[in-house]
Amino acid sequence: MSVLTKLTTAEAKVFLRDPGAPAIVVGIPLALLLVFGLLPGVNEPDPEFGGHSVLATFIAPMAITILLAMLALTLFPAAMGTYREKGLLKRLSASPVPPSLLLAAQLLVNLAAAVAVVVLIAGVGGLALGIPLPGNPGGFLLSLVLGAVALFSVGLLVAALAPTGRAASGIGSALFFPMLALGGVWVPKEKLPVFLQHVADVLPLGGTLNALRATWAGDAPELLQLGAMAVFAIGCSTIAARVFRWE
Repeated sequence: MSVLTKLTTAEAKVFLRDPGAPAIVVGIPLALLLVFGLLPGVNEPDPEFGGHSVLATFIAPMAITILLAMLALTLFPAAMGTYREKGLLKRLSASPVPPSLLLAAQLLVNLAAAVAVVVLIAGVGGLALGIPLPGNPGGFLLSLVLGAVALFSVGLLVAALAPTGRAASGIGSALFFPMLALGGVWVPKEKLPVFLQHVADVLPLGGTLNALRATWAGDAPELLQLGAMAVFAIGCSTIAARVFRWE
């Protein structure tokens, strides 16, 4: 068994041992889907959403996007900040195990949790609420992967700079909630002023949400959304690699 596999297994056990993290990761997206899904008329064709249901082209993509953002911007940076605060990263830096493997293991655990919950949302949505699968599966997968990379790159930058777990959680929350407001979560992008619609598409959370919305409806994601997510992914990960501190 490789060192990365052992570290990933250990990090997965730590993640699952804390009942709060799995409950939040699974509970909040599913609660959003089920609560909104039980409202009358949300699964009926809506002219404001191109003849598609609100549930399929807004609520389900929103639940997935919020899941990715919570993992990337709060839970992942907080875990790395806590390891730095407790001196674990410093001790690893003096061992034969590269500290970067711990970072990779953390990313793998969080991404695995994200994939599991996305599958769960699609399954529950389809079986319990009758939500159709994405109409553009290739574009949906591309948007999902690029959005996850962009959001986790932002989280990596937070983890690179935050000295403690509490600081990382605070910084992540300070990024998370404004992105909800400006990204088209609290108010659908179409109802925002024109200028803010472009802002929603270039923010990593808003770009992910709106690209998933488009592909779930069978359309192609906009190049602005894909390009913005790629820029955030490359820019934030590059900066994080330069400024990351192990102690």
